[in-house]
Amino acid sequence: MKFPLIAAVALIAALPVFAQDAAPDEALPPAETDILPPGGDAPVDEIPPIADVAPDGGSPDATAIDMACTFETECNDAECASSGYQGRLTIISDGAGLAEGEWADPSETISLSAIVTNGTVLASSSGSETGKQRLLTVLPDGKARFTTHLTDPIMAITYIGSCEVAK
Repeated sequence: MKFPLIAAVALIAALPVFAQDAAPDEALPPAETDILPPGGDAPVDEIPPIADVAPDGGSPDATAIDMACTFETECNDAECASSGYQGRLTIISDGAGLAEGEWADPSETISLSAIVTNGTVLASSSGSETGKQRLLTVLPDGKARFTTHLTDPIMAITYIGSCEVAK
């Protein structure tokens, strides 16, 4: 007697699975997509400061970092010289370690993907620039390295300096 009862319950439970494709010729509603900015045009300046509180009453998971960076030394491959290169780094973090960023200097603004772990920022360009790749590392004490790798001609430019929270 238990077997027919179990079979009936199993059949009733499976009915929604069989009914999923009830209208195979019916058109699906159009998918909604957000229009994303072109590469290099991340709107980080338009993001308001984070002021929410975590559900447990603690600090929010997401953070925003705005840093001013100054690089005293510039090295083209193995040749180094003094430099006054400066720029601004903005990072918006989700609190789980993943972040989006923006580097702005007097000549350009580029979008970066970043990882923020224990106060260390490791950011890189998305590779949308043909023949260039950027890597920016900022340690918790502010020491920083910013490197551009080029393919034509093949070379690397490394800036050595520091970043601090912008005032």
